[in-house]
Amino acid sequence: MAQFSFTSSDGKLFSLKGPQGLTREQAEAVFKKQDTTGSLVGFKPGDSLSAASQAADGLASAQGALSQAQSGLAGALDNVGSVASIGSISTALGAAGGALGGSLAATAAGLTAAVGPAVSAISGAISKISGAENAGQPLVSAAVIQGSTAVSSIQTINKTITGFAVTNPINTADFTKVASSITGDSAVNGIGPMSVPEVNGVLAQAKNLVGQASNVLSNDKGLGSFGFDLKQLETAGYVKPGVAALANQGASLFATVAKSPAAWTGKDGIKSATDLLDNAGKQSQIQQDLMTKGIAGLGAVGVPVQHLSSQGIAGMALNAAKNLPDAEAFVKGLPIPGDATGAVQAGFSSAVRDGAFAVNLVNTKIPTVFKEQDIPVPKTDTVNRATLDAASTRVVGDPKVPTPSYTAKTNTGIASDYTTQATAFLNDLFIPAEQKFEAINPKITALQNQQTITQAQYSAINAERDAVLNNYIINVVPKGAALIELYGTLPAAEQAIIKDTALSVGAITTKVQAVQELLAQQKEQLYALSLKIEGRGEGE
Repeated sequence: MAQFSFTSSDGKLFSLKGPQGLTREQAEAVFKKQDTTGSLVGFKPGDSLSAASQAADGLASAQGALSQAQSGLAGALDNVGSVASIGSISTALGAAGGALGGSLAATAAGLTAAVGPAVSAISGAISKISGAENAGQPLVSAAVIQGSTAVSSIQTINKTITGFAVTNPINTADFTKVASSITGDSAVNGIGPMSVPEVNGVLAQAKNLVGQASNVLSNDKGLGSFGFDLKQLETAGYVKPGVAALANQGASLFATVAKSPAAWTGKDGIKSATDLLDNAGKQSQIQQDLMTKGIAGLGAVGVPVQHLSSQGIAGMALNAAKNLPDAEAFVKGLPIPGDATGAVQAGFSSAVRDGAFAVNLVNTKIPTVFKEQDIPVPKTDTVNRATLDAASTRVVGDPKVPTPSYTAKTNTGIASDYTTQATAFLNDLFIPAEQKFEAINPKITALQNQQTITQAQYSAINAERDAVLNNYIINVVPKGAALIELYGTLPAAEQAIIKDTALSVGAITTKVQAVQELLAQQKEQLYALSLKIEGRGEGE
C-alpha cells in the first residue's frame, strides 16, 4: 500500500493511500483534482473520502453520470481521474436506470438491453473497491477499464445502435420466410446469447443487407443470398486454402474463380459454385457456422461477447462472419485496413444497427406462433386395411386369383429387431430428452415468481431449452420415424403381439404427443417471461 501526504489549498494536511506501485506524481494529480473541485471542504481530522462514501452521500454528480451513461459511458469514463467521478459512475451504473433503463430508452426505444450485462460487469468491477484504505485503488482500476477493449467495444456498439438509422429493416414476412424452413435455411441452434428465433431474424436481416437471391453469383455482391466471398468460403472449408489470396492479387475476378471446380474442396458434396447456389439450406448453415466462429473470434481478442445481449451481438456476429480482423478493428474504433472509401465501415455500421433492429423486432413484434418450431409426429393407422382389402378382392373377382397382400413377407427375426430398437429408442434417446425438458419446468416457475427478470436470466433458460430441443429434433425425431417404418414391415400377426405393449407404435406416439404439448406450454411461458425483462422496450 502506497501512502503520500499533501497540503490542501486552505492549508490542511491530508494523507492519500493507494495501491502498491502508485507514484507520487499520480497521487498528486488525484489530490489536486479533489482539492480544486471542493471535495475536501469541511473535512475534519479522522474523516475519509472514498468512492463508497461519496456514493452513499448521493452526490449530485451521480445524476450527471446517468445522462453520460446514455451516450455509451464515454462522458462518465472521461472523468475517471477524480474520486467523485468514480463514485458517480458506480452509483449511475448500479442504479435501476442507467444503460438498462429509461436513459437509453429515450434515445432508442426497444434497445435498452444492448449492453446491459457488460455495464453491470463494469459496475461490479468498480464497486468491489471500498473503504478509506483503498481510496486510490478505484482510480487505477477505472483507468484500466477506461482504456480496455471491453469498454471501447461497448461504446462503439452503443453509439452505432443509437446514432445510425436503420437502412434495410426486415419485416414479419422476411422473418417468416426464413423461420418456416421452406427452403431449409432456418436456424439450427442458438448462437451466443441469441435464441433460435433471434438467429432466424438475424439471418433474414443478413439477406436484406445483401439483397441477392440464393441462386445468384456476382462480382459485386458475392455468392448467394448471404454474399459469400472466397475468404469466407475458404474459412468454412468449402474452397481450397490459398484460392482467396490468388483472387485478391487481381489475377481473376471473384465469379471466375468461384466457378472453377478446381477451387472447391468437395466438403459436404459441394464440388462447385453451382452446387452451393442450388442449396439454400447449405448457404444458411455456412452463414451460421461463420457467425458462431466469428463470435468466438471476437471473444478471443477481448470483445466482451459474454456480456452482450442478443441486440448487442447480432450485428457484430454478421461483421465477424464477413471478416474477423476488420470486425475487430471496427469494434475497437480503429481504422479498417484497406478501407480508404469507408465502404466497409459503413457496411459494418449498418449491420450492427440493422442486426439490433432485427432482434428487437423478433422479440417485440413477431407473433409467438410464427416463432414456434413444429416437431412432426409420426402418423399411424391412416388406412382402413379391411376396407381396402375387401375393395381389392372385389376388383380381382376371380377366386383363382390370389388376394393381394399389402404387408411384408414374414422375415425371421424382424419382430425381435423391432423390439430391440424400440427399447433402445425409449431408454437411450426419448426418455432422457423428455427428462431434460421436464427439468426446465421448475426453472421457468422460479422466474415466473419474480416480479422482473434480467436479460441474462431469460437468455440462459431460453438457450438451455433450445439446446435440448435441437438435440430432440436432430436425433430423437428421425429415429422415431425409422422405428415407425420398421414396425410397418412386421407381419400382421407380429404387430398384433406388440400392439398392446409399451413398445407399440401407438404407445410411443402417445408419449411423443405428450412431449409436444409440454413444448408448446413452455414456449408460451417463455414468451410471457420475455415481457418481464428489465428495461424491455416497446418496439421500434
